[in-house]
Amino acid sequence: MKKILSLFILLLSLNTWISAQDKAPGGKVLDAASGKPLPFVTITNTTNKGASMKADADGQFPLPAAKAVLSFRFVGYKTQTVTFNPGQTSLVIRMETEVSGLDEVVVIGYGQQKKKDITSAVSSISGKEISELPATSINSALQAKVPGVQITSAGYEPGAGTNIRIRGINSITQGDGPIYVVDGVILTGDIREINPYDIESIDVLKDASAAAIYGARAAAGVVIITTKKAKTGRASVDYNGYYGAQKIVKTYDFIDGAQYGYLRRLAWADEDPNAWPMNNPETDKQIFSADELKSLAEGKTYDWPSTITQVGQQQSHTLSISNGIGKNKVYLSGNYLNQDGIIKGSNMKRYALKANLESAVTDKLTIGMNTNYSHIQTSIVSNEAYYTAVTMSPLRPIYDSTGKPTVTIDPSTGNLTSNNPLALALDAINHRIDDRLIGNMYLDYKLLPGLSFRSNLGADIYKNQQFEYYPRNTSTGYLQKGVAKVQNFGYRDWLWENTMTYDYNPSEDHSLNLLSGFTFQKRRQEWNFEQASGFPTDELTYKNMNLATRRDYISSDYFNWATSSLLGRAIYKYKQRYILNFTARYDGSSRFGAENRYGFFPSISGAWRLIDEPFLGVKIKSHVSDAKIRVSYGIIGNQDVSYDKIFSQMNAATYPFNGSTQSSGYQIGSNKGNSALKWESQHQFNAGFDLGLLNNRIQMTFDFYNKNIKNLLLQNTLAPSQGFDATMINVASMNTRGMDIGLKIYPVKTPNFDWQMDLNWSKYKSKVTALLPGRDSLSPYLKVGEAPNSLIVDYVFDGIYNKGDDFKLNPTGKPGDVRIKDLNNDGIINQYDRAIVGRTTPKAWGGIWNYFRYKRVSMTVFASYMYGHDIYNKAYMDYVYSDGRRVILKDGLNYWTSENTNTNIPRPNAFGSSTRTLPQGSSSFAVQKGDFLRIRNITLAYDFSPTLLSKLKIRSLNVYAQAMEPFLFTGYKGTDPEIGVAQGAYDIYPRFRTYLFGLKMGL
Repeated sequence: MKKILSLFILLLSLNTWISAQDKAPGGKVLDAASGKPLPFVTITNTTNKGASMKADADGQFPLPAAKAVLSFRFVGYKTQTVTFNPGQTSLVIRMETEVSGLDEVVVIGYGQQKKKDITSAVSSISGKEISELPATSINSALQAKVPGVQITSAGYEPGAGTNIRIRGINSITQGDGPIYVVDGVILTGDIREINPYDIESIDVLKDASAAAIYGARAAAGVVIITTKKAKTGRASVDYNGYYGAQKIVKTYDFIDGAQYGYLRRLAWADEDPNAWPMNNPETDKQIFSADELKSLAEGKTYDWPSTITQVGQQQSHTLSISNGIGKNKVYLSGNYLNQDGIIKGSNMKRYALKANLESAVTDKLTIGMNTNYSHIQTSIVSNEAYYTAVTMSPLRPIYDSTGKPTVTIDPSTGNLTSNNPLALALDAINHRIDDRLIGNMYLDYKLLPGLSFRSNLGADIYKNQQFEYYPRNTSTGYLQKGVAKVQNFGYRDWLWENTMTYDYNPSEDHSLNLLSGFTFQKRRQEWNFEQASGFPTDELTYKNMNLATRRDYISSDYFNWATSSLLGRAIYKYKQRYILNFTARYDGSSRFGAENRYGFFPSISGAWRLIDEPFLGVKIKSHVSDAKIRVSYGIIGNQDVSYDKIFSQMNAATYPFNGSTQSSGYQIGSNKGNSALKWESQHQFNAGFDLGLLNNRIQMTFDFYNKNIKNLLLQNTLAPSQGFDATMINVASMNTRGMDIGLKIYPVKTPNFDWQMDLNWSKYKSKVTALLPGRDSLSPYLKVGEAPNSLIVDYVFDGIYNKGDDFKLNPTGKPGDVRIKDLNNDGIINQYDRAIVGRTTPKAWGGIWNYFRYKRVSMTVFASYMYGHDIYNKAYMDYVYSDGRRVILKDGLNYWTSENTNTNIPRPNAFGSSTRTLPQGSSSFAVQKGDFLRIRNITLAYDFSPTLLSKLKIRSLNVYAQAMEPFLFTGYKGTDPEIGVAQGAYDIYPRFRTYLFGLKMGL
């Protein structure tokens, strides 16, 4: 028994000795946030420099033999100094990250990277910057803030979308907008459903190297949106709200009723003074209605535009709750937005809910969920309403004797003479309801040190309903006794992504990040439409289609598609200053035929952090704080092609049977399917540099890019013997090259006063390099050497004919007629005299942002500009050329007369005789320069003092007043140079100016 006891004591002593050896004195360096070891940390012993050392790959280091002051330094972390005393058996150092501009994290697609390590063209904007400009959509908040990103409004009515173009024109016939990745869910189309105040950051992947990880869908760029999550170790409640009023920015200066009456008489008398003599009561009965004659007699003028416009109210309220304490992190927010339009009857309401949840189940397993649900109700006013108001006779009464909008019948047609704009705005119904759920569930699992697996299941579920009704007091519904339209559209996108990431750091000089993954996405899309007319009453509108006596139109559509992909990326760093990035994606899509269903999209990029080179001396580094050179090349694709281009379509048809009976059947459509279609591919080279001066008081980013876009899709006309009209083929090519410059400057930076300035400037030039074989032009607007669909082609205005001029081009003309140039000198004005009279692509655009702070008062001034492009202002030409039927601008009073010959406006004529030399009805007279500088936003804000806030137990409190779009500087003669650059654009919804007051509060 004693032997057994002695053996037990011996073993126990041995185990104690071994344990003591395992716990030998030593230190360890950890990341304060994650608790992970930090490898190769530089440890300087300031007491004994000879005893300085580095931590090993696991962050461990031996303790000094004597008392010492130790300084711990590691790139991206705050330097930490501690005093070591003899007798300590262990020392754990937790280093905190040092957040600077270069250490900011940028989302690069399926991962993150520090800004200083980025090898490609990526622009980032924080959620704080977005929230500075109260906007109803994310794209509106991004406008003119990101170099290389051109954003224009699709309209100014509440709920209108935006058009976004990244680095120029990327296709001729297919979709040209970017894809959006919201918390890992890939989306297309507009993203007005997301509340801008829920955004943490936006990263725009602009070049092929950055976007290649998304392969077949990335040709037009990628916008990655990261929404807010709970901050680690903090619980908070935040409120952000504002209330404002919107007023029309600029209105036309039209003539009054008396001037209109005079011009109308003059226009008829100009055609035939004997048949329609001036100021003749019988003539007046022919050219004016009874109501107009009454207004002339009473000297009345009716202001139609002011009647249908209003001061629109706008309000937004966002409440968010965040809890990052413990293993479970929760972020919840709700938003209510209500925006009245400046045209009566237009409105948008948005209800949005956001929930981001994350739970650290174990040290290795993290699961989470992101959801965004929105419900939007939009009341849309007809595009005709404002145009009709600004062209309506100022002599026509707005209301009848009962106070209702006037309805005037044309006896020759039995229909309304014209729509009453008020009836279109207030009585015609166009309601749209949008519901969208965007969300994903994910898990992250750390398989081994440095090796992690992520699985992400995402969904984008969208439903749109649109209800229209045109009652009897509108021209659409008058003869048909009411017209109703009901439309349903929806889709369901499912996305499953699985990725593996491995970080390998064999030594201080080498690091390698590897990514591999598999993704699958599937969409199901449906649409149906019904139109009916002949209702017994207008009271029920579209709510009971069974009451209609006619079913005018019924249609539906359905399709689905799927994509599957393999992706990979390798990022290698040597000595923290030489960085290489290899990316590849292999995509397969059911949107293409079996012959070309798969595509491969590789890229390579590199960066040289010149600032970290030892050969740059201290003197240079005292002035230059950052310098990096980037070069990249990659291939990305465009899969945006519809099924009817791949497969031949069957259309419904009727056939005679037995000589008389019509039998229903099908016939082949006009388009021949092409199963050999393949991806439009973009080959892009990018070179750039990042530069910081004077301790980053001046920061500059420059990029030059060159894109060769190949295999562009075009319709190819077929011979009649083929049995089809045309087929789509990969044949065209184009080139886009340009440059982006971003500049951030801190002119003043003191404890009491700050001044920060951000500027960006971008330009590009696109041109078609090939079309169909043997063809260098397919239309006046699409030709080799020019940017696609960006030309303004028309006759060249050459002034007004005067007495004594040569009338050989206009033998029946007379002084006061419009004169057009005979470009080919054949003595005839015809289509061969049309020429390029303008280009809608700007030479450059950008933004200027200034921030001033004096103590707790701050002011922000943000401006945008664009120059070097033309606008086809057909509206202006119509509003100054008088035909006696439309109201005209006061500029139009400078028309030609025998006494007023120095003018470019023809004499008024009711039958268009003075403008008959215009075969298309227009000329280069309508082309105007679109250059502008717009002050988009001026904000004055005040932050309450911490002393007061602590008494009120409030974390933060900010109040502000804001004027949005208060000033515009332009030579453009229309109401808004941003209304549209397309040929034939009209002002269908005026732009507004907003004044608002807001409050931001955190608890």
